[in-house]
Amino acid sequence: MSHPFPASIAFSDEQYQTLRQTYDRWWKGELGRPIVPIVTTGHPSHRQPSPFPLLNFGNAWDFSISPKAFVDAQDWALSTCRWHGEAFPLFPVTAFGPGTMAAFLGCTPVGRPDTVWFQPPEKDIPIEELHFEADDNNPNFRRVLNLYEAAMDKWRGSVVVGMADLGGALDVLAHFRGSENLLMDLYDAPEEVLRCVGELHELWFYYFDKINSILSPEARGYSHWFHLYCEQPSYILQCDFSYMISPEMFRSFVASELRAASERMPNAVYHMDGIGEIPHLEQLLAMDQIKGVQWVPGAGTPSQQNWDELLGKILASGKKLLSCCQQPDGSPIAIAKDPGQLYFDEHRFAPDRWGEAKRYGERFGIEVRV
Repeated sequence: MSHPFPASIAFSDEQYQTLRQTYDRWWKGELGRPIVPIVTTGHPSHRQPSPFPLLNFGNAWDFSISPKAFVDAQDWALSTCRWHGEAFPLFPVTAFGPGTMAAFLGCTPVGRPDTVWFQPPEKDIPIEELHFEADDNNPNFRRVLNLYEAAMDKWRGSVVVGMADLGGALDVLAHFRGSENLLMDLYDAPEEVLRCVGELHELWFYYFDKINSILSPEARGYSHWFHLYCEQPSYILQCDFSYMISPEMFRSFVASELRAASERMPNAVYHMDGIGEIPHLEQLLAMDQIKGVQWVPGAGTPSQQNWDELLGKILASGKKLLSCCQQPDGSPIAIAKDPGQLYFDEHRFAPDRWGEAKRYGERFGIEVRV
């Protein structure tokens, strides 16, 4: 039975139906234009402002702030927004940090203003002594589950609650071993590395399914840290650790796990972060189940640099391209012969820019009503 949406959320079942249909056409190559999420902010709200802080890196692991408080703060923020094009109301749960699964398995999360670090239970644990098992009573895991429960209790699916940034298998392993130690393990104990990757792969899906079991009874969609809308549970895969390894090691320690993960979910995409991952592009493009690539130049590398050759390879493979695919005026990159392969980042417009929002939407045949 469908629940009425809270008055604070100005997004209807009909809008979700349109969103699903548009994304379906985009994945099938029938849309003919990019995915274009547009949000206008600063609208009048039907509710009082929240006294609580928004969820962020610095407070996500502060157990003195209840999950209900974070949900109330997000509800207030969403109540002042309207969504156009392929935008939708979202509660991102990325603030628990990149590689949140490490906290479920024994690491201690330490919040910073711009990220979260995960400290291992002991320093320099030999890889032979690392064995990973699920513990449903882990307080960090319960913390995250309680947030999902509070969100679903509040919104009954009217807001998409994003998947936590669980992290890639090798990235999580690096939290326990340290990057330098893990690099040596690739040479000194490759069988142990593969064993740990296998254990983490299965646990990744254990936690993924546990979280989705809370969402699925009433979810009107799913998302993850990249804010891509998904009709079914999916994810943006990653292995930031691969920045430091050769294509041969990528093939040995990463590719098989990525392929297996992408085969277990629809419309998986890959987060390729930084120039150190470019040598792995050919292997990624050969994975049929990875449907798109999000290219990020990485820290210290200007996004304005000409990446046409790299982006052209991704587009020529038939995969979707996410990020680095808009020109300065907001139009699709010139090398995209089919703009329907592109996904644009969400654009947000405050009240003094609502006119600009309308003009931006008109470029793609999207009506922005404010």
